[in-house]
Amino acid sequence: MTTPSGSCHVLLERLTVSAGAAAPREIRAFSGCRNERLRLPAFLRHYRALGVDRFFIVDNDSSDGTAEYLAEQPDVQVFRTSNRFHEARYGTDWLNALLAEFGIGCWCVTVDIDEMLIYPGSETASLRTLTAYLEKHRYEAMSCLLLDLYPAGPLNETAYHAGDDLLAAAPYFDPGPYQQRPIDVCPGVLVRGGMRERIFYPEFRARTLGAKIHDAILNRVALRVPFLRNVPRLRARRRPTPPCLTKVPLVLWDRTSAYLNCTHWISRKIVAPETGTLLHFKFLHDFHARAIHETARGEHYDAATEYRRYAEKLEAHPDITLMYEGSTRFERTTQLVGLGLMQDSPAWSDARRQPM
Repeated sequence: MTTPSGSCHVLLERLTVSAGAAAPREIRAFSGCRNERLRLPAFLRHYRALGVDRFFIVDNDSSDGTAEYLAEQPDVQVFRTSNRFHEARYGTDWLNALLAEFGIGCWCVTVDIDEMLIYPGSETASLRTLTAYLEKHRYEAMSCLLLDLYPAGPLNETAYHAGDDLLAAAPYFDPGPYQQRPIDVCPGVLVRGGMRERIFYPEFRARTLGAKIHDAILNRVALRVPFLRNVPRLRARRRPTPPCLTKVPLVLWDRTSAYLNCTHWISRKIVAPETGTLLHFKFLHDFHARAIHETARGEHYDAATEYRRYAEKLEAHPDITLMYEGSTRFERTTQLVGLGLMQDSPAWSDARRQPM
């Protein structure tokens, strides 16, 4: 299978057999990964429990046994590419290619390996219950907040082994502040804030009102006219910004569907008013080594400047802890609804209580 990716063509080599036709109401998960053997058992366990029927995963030249482990899983279809991550628009082209071939007509969960989808009532309501509700109300997608989880102690002392409970290793999150502003691309909102802004972008949080207005104008121009992002004079005037926390991981895929920038933005969809959360388990004991490695590779956005910032902070503070006085231990989805980090509704609350 090949797909255009800038001036090159990405070859996705199948490591397992063809997936075949979708069963009625089949739910499929899609992901790209590189050296994720540590988190894969927990990832697969979580999504199998939610009700995912099959997985379609692109491995980008892993060297830690990731592809071999995935190839052993009976419900996983593995593809492999050695092409450049940034030439595939940071993996977006690979995911769109898989979704176009295997996702049409299915509800598709598209996530990173370190992201665990939850939604109001997901402790008891399966993805099949949720997607039936969304279809009944003619919704085509659900958006989510990417919520960083972190351990109580120093990152470099986090004890986590493949297959362990990720929440037991990294149970804390920042309840706020999170800033939302409207944008012109689906799902229509850009969210920033939380732990990564607090720890790695403190100067962004401390901006004056004038600086915030200046940044908003520049960012709006860059979003509306994407090629302007690389104009040197404009780039020089844009200050480093913390990561976007908007994601659209759950979509009823059709022939018009396409992710525009990883899973942050998508082609126009009818988005549900209810929202979910992606629990983000990037911050374990391997984070420092990953930051150094990705900085050297330079394959992530803007030559991996975000990872360079992570690496520099961790070099200066190798025993860093991400905790602060407001750190909150994750308990359940009702907690996030109460904090305003997840949106529930009476209609969805009633639907998930009905027998299937």
